[in-house]
Amino acid sequence: MLPTTAGPLARVFLAGALLLASGTLSGDLAAQDTTLQVEGSAQVEATPDRARISFAVETEAESAQEAGTENARLMEQIVAAVQEADLPGLRVETSGYQLQPRYQTTGEDRVRRIVGYTARNTLRVTVDDVGGVGSLVDRALGAGANRVAALNFELQDPEPYRLEALREAVEKARREAQVMADALGMRLGQPSQVQGRSDRPSPIPMMTALRAEAMADAPSTPVEAGLQTISASVSITYRLHPDR
Repeated sequence: MLPTTAGPLARVFLAGALLLASGTLSGDLAAQDTTLQVEGSAQVEATPDRARISFAVETEAESAQEAGTENARLMEQIVAAVQEADLPGLRVETSGYQLQPRYQTTGEDRVRRIVGYTARNTLRVTVDDVGGVGSLVDRALGAGANRVAALNFELQDPEPYRLEALREAVEKARREAQVMADALGMRLGQPSQVQGRSDRPSPIPMMTALRAEAMADAPSTPVEAGLQTISASVSITYRLHPDR
């Protein structure tokens, strides 16, 4: 079912300011091959219903084994804490892992020496309950995550909203064409040429590289998903006929 303008998750902008309209006439106004070209645009707003969060875990130690072992321990804690949230559509996966030496240049010879190792692990969490994202972030940071590397909101199924935007754009173009045809004293015919496009919405990035220390004083993490905008535009050429 397509979203309606009265639905809680979507709102179609019908204001005239959003209508991009232009008209061109070709041929003799009394001729049967007279055409009228109009353009229309529309936007639909929808509330995201999916979130993707990336948590980063970074540990340092003198040896590679110690850094990796500590990192693995923290990752187990974080995964357990996140899964305990038991939110709809919860999926957890490791999206990246690095174990690198740390160097320091000392002495007169200026030789680089290994002074320790850093293990970095990234955990990607997907959840279909955007209202639970704040508590999910609190759980992960409390279990040992160093920072929120990324947080994006998106629509699980943007297609109904995209089609709604296209439908509204076509309706606006037709209304514009009808007004112009009436003003010219002619009858609006069938479309002879139609071009249209609608942009698929990109995920909304809400925050990146948010460190745990920056959130230490906050009792809880407030997260608002905001709205996604889906736009569509069309160009339609109509035939005009004498109004007999």
